[in-house]
Amino acid sequence: MTLALRERRAFNGRADRVLPPRPGSSDPAAQTISQRRIWARVLAVGAISRAFFFVFGAIGHEAVRQSHVRGLYPEPLGALSYWAHWDGRWLAHIANSGYDTDAATAFFPLYPLVLRVGVEAGFGVALIGVAISTLATLAALYFVFAIGNAWYGERAALAAIVTLAFFPMAFYLNAVYSDPLFLALTAGSFWALYVRRQLLLAGAFAAFAALTRNIGGLLLLPLAYEWVRNRREFGWTGLAGVAGPVAGVLAYALYLWERSGNPLLFSEAYEQNWHRSFGNPLVTLRDGFAHAHDGVSYLVPGRVLETASTLPATLLSNTLNFCFLGFACLTLILAARRVPPGVLLYAIPAALGPLALNDARGLPLISYPRYVLVVFPLFLALAAVLARSRLALVAWTVASATVGAYLTILFASWRWVA
Repeated sequence: MTLALRERRAFNGRADRVLPPRPGSSDPAAQTISQRRIWARVLAVGAISRAFFFVFGAIGHEAVRQSHVRGLYPEPLGALSYWAHWDGRWLAHIANSGYDTDAATAFFPLYPLVLRVGVEAGFGVALIGVAISTLATLAALYFVFAIGNAWYGERAALAAIVTLAFFPMAFYLNAVYSDPLFLALTAGSFWALYVRRQLLLAGAFAAFAALTRNIGGLLLLPLAYEWVRNRREFGWTGLAGVAGPVAGVLAYALYLWERSGNPLLFSEAYEQNWHRSFGNPLVTLRDGFAHAHDGVSYLVPGRVLETASTLPATLLSNTLNFCFLGFACLTLILAARRVPPGVLLYAIPAALGPLALNDARGLPLISYPRYVLVVFPLFLALAAVLARSRLALVAWTVASATVGAYLTILFASWRWVA
């Protein structure tokens, strides 16, 4: 009996734990699933989930009282402009005007560069941004399904993409944000590394991920770990793949050096313009707990939507941020015994690293739920548990989608979410 088959039987037969998969191995049963079958599931989950969030985005834009911020920060012109709120405005601006301010350099270049291609082709920046995000989401779901299928089987793989696609923050996968592209590239890197066993391809995905968001540099950890463990398999040429995430960050730093003489301008802009700086994670945790009760009274939608003020939604975000931190901690515990060590080397700092960022505005865990959204190994670990019970999976998905619908309405009506 192969190790992979023993792991599958352990998964199906034991209620208390799932043995961690062996990197590079796959169950023979998993290999029988055709690409057509995989894409049928990915497209079905992707289409239903994206349509779900599009509907509630339209409701938030057309049928709900808008926040007063709408007049202060105009949306980009064109169709679906309400999907370019908050950070989306910055990314749309960079696509149209380039890095014309130091503040804009906090946003890494790959996503706005792709947006620019669409703008040059004559499309509205919001419309092309939504299209890119939707396509990137489908790619991400494919990679996550393929990884989950190779490790745990089809049922858990389907549970993984369902929990990811209907996660409360998954409406950002529709938006003019870099999150869906980053998610696709990181999942693609792990797919290449653990399913295809192609380190060079994994490094190429990682390089583009690091050009999309700064935490893409963390992909160096699993790539280096797997090369060290499997030097004979990957050979010395595998080091080129290991260097991928470093090359991505370095490319942006060199561009900023040539532009401004400061290769770390993006880091300084993050601190000076976005009021976030590196600090003690325990202080962030303490402050996050202290503010966790801020928005409890605004969990009821009516109390937030009855006023044009952004304050209720902002206070609510402090409560939600701490809840999502709890989700990340619990799923990391699940992941500890359900994913390879190299994956944990990425998932742990990606999920908990934001605690090292202190905020000077009374929002200690600001944007944290979005950071959790792109740490896809958490959803694989969660799915390995939920897949045991159809009822549990349905209950989780319904609850998750319900919260997501509320948050989508807040986002589309110019209220802060994450």
